[in-house]
Amino acid sequence: MIANILSTVIGLVLVYAAVLNPSLVSGVAILFIAGIIIIALAVWARARDAAVWFSQTNVIVGVCVIVLAVLQLMKLTSPLIAFWGLFWCGVIIGVVALWAALYRAKASQR
Repeated sequence: MIANILSTVIGLVLVYAAVLNPSLVSGVAILFIAGIIIIALAVWARARDAAVWFSQTNVIVGVCVIVLAVLQLMKLTSPLIAFWGLFWCGVIIGVVALWAALYRAKASQR
């Protein structure tokens, strides 16, 4: 549950950075670190999640954040693509991680 709450906070920070403070993520290193942390938290949360797809989704989105960082490093993305990519990655991470933190299946459904 703690890993999912931390992932939710990281997702909110990514959305905040994309919309209100783009200079916060203008450095590629911050996106790399955020992607690695998202993947690590998703792997950590996998053992306690009610469904496997919660952590799988966050791992995929963490990889997307790293790919976005690589594309920014190589100057292959426009600022518009970087904005929308970061925005949607943050939204997806925040929603899925919060859902995983709050949702608990009944023991008979597992």
